[in-house]
Amino acid sequence: MCVPKLFGKVVYKYHYLSHITSHTHLSPFQKLVCNFDFSLLEMAHQAWSEVEEEILLTNLTSLVDQGVWQAENGFHPGYLGVLENQMRVCFLEAGIKENHIEGNIKKWNRDYFYLDAILQIPEFGWNPNENKLVVENDVWNEFVRNRPQLRHFRDREFPNYNRWGHCFVRQEN
Repeated sequence: MCVPKLFGKVVYKYHYLSHITSHTHLSPFQKLVCNFDFSLLEMAHQAWSEVEEEILLTNLTSLVDQGVWQAENGFHPGYLGVLENQMRVCFLEAGIKENHIEGNIKKWNRDYFYLDAILQIPEFGWNPNENKLVVENDVWNEFVRNRPQLRHFRDREFPNYNRWGHCFVRQEN
């Protein structure tokens, strides 16, 4: 199913009403907007609070510790549903859905592997007290010249770096 963007927001569910789309004086975009069933629009969980992220990471870590949910390259199908149910118990009104959880986990996974790759470079270090990268200014400036998307990693704290590693690095049995 094609997922169109509408006013900068992703539209997850939509349908056409045949009696409105039959009007030929409307452009295809106008037909889509006119025929969109806005009651089906799922609003995205806007921002994760620290408490929500902590509970999600704790629940994800417990799934990893159970040893049932990790697969060769990620997690077995169904783990998002389990996490959604666990989050619903704690945050009933937050409306946290599987797609919100998946997005946050993908962000953590991406950040973990970027950090891990950066820390393989000899000029970079890790400050465990502040959970930050340590690097000389000139080395950093040269690094971000070729990788501007990582610019925000310099002064950001990553208190969950080790816990992310526990979740995302495949455990050998």
